[in-house]
Amino acid sequence: MKKRNKKMAKILAAVLAAALGICVPETTLQAAETQTSVQIQMPGFVVEQFSVPRLMNVTKNAVVRTLPDNNAAKLTSVTAGNTVWGWGQTNTGWYFVQVGSQIGYVRYEAAAYATQDQIAAIQAQAATAAQQAAAAQAQAAQQAQIAAAAANQPTVAAGIVFIGDSRMVTLKDAVERNLGSCAAAVVAKNGSRHEWLHDTGIPQADKIIGKGSRVIINMGVNDLSDADKYAKDVNYWAAVWSARGAQIYYASVNPVWANSYGMTEERVKLFNDRLKGQLIPQIIWLDSHDYLMSVGVHASDGVHYKDDTNLVLYQYYLSMIGAI
Repeated sequence: MKKRNKKMAKILAAVLAAALGICVPETTLQAAETQTSVQIQMPGFVVEQFSVPRLMNVTKNAVVRTLPDNNAAKLTSVTAGNTVWGWGQTNTGWYFVQVGSQIGYVRYEAAAYATQDQIAAIQAQAATAAQQAAAAQAQAAQQAQIAAAAANQPTVAAGIVFIGDSRMVTLKDAVERNLGSCAAAVVAKNGSRHEWLHDTGIPQADKIIGKGSRVIINMGVNDLSDADKYAKDVNYWAAVWSARGAQIYYASVNPVWANSYGMTEERVKLFNDRLKGQLIPQIIWLDSHDYLMSVGVHASDGVHYKDDTNLVLYQYYLSMIGAI
């Protein structure tokens, strides 16, 4: 009898291994009604084989056997509370299951098909795990990029670097006009937006930012809806420059008054709040907006400032970074 069982087990295993390939695809969690099955006649019983496996809950401790027979050899065992893959069922009261890399039979009373709610929960968990793994991989890749970029120290690092738009241009002009020279290397352009910062401003500044540099970025007034874009680029490069030994500051978008560009104080506040909330710890936030509001502002066109206000702002920047 034992020889007959072993022979039958080998025959069945060969048939099912050829049909199933034993492997369980990653996308096998599907509704029972979408599956197909075939009937396989074996000596003494019929196996209904599924096109893809179905998740099953083990409801009681049980022996997994080589054949659907209580006298068949033990293959392995299952424990209540675990899950297995069900590849089919017999007409004699047994499920055909996969436990790890082994396939065998377990009695009906020892297992039950998972509900659609359970399958949906497992799918959601798998999706979350995949997203987390992808995020971790992306973060690791970014850290490697940051480390590589940080290693490119400039030959000569600027002591102070200002990065900005037309407001920084007018500040520099006011300083040079009234004080003779500006203590900072200024990387700025009239009318510049995030695209300029990403494509031109950062690459230019990167060539002069190194150990000991103090960097102030003051941009956003021209595209107050793009705080997220600024945060992404500034966070990346702040990590690079900080690793080189620089200190990075982001100065808030400063006050505006009536103008023809659609810039309002409400939008400025929303931009500042959103950007500040996303910056990495290596970036020090400078609330130059509230400072100017407290000391008074002389605006020339609702957006740009007169020389006296630009000089006040310049002194504020230098004092906040410890340059004076």
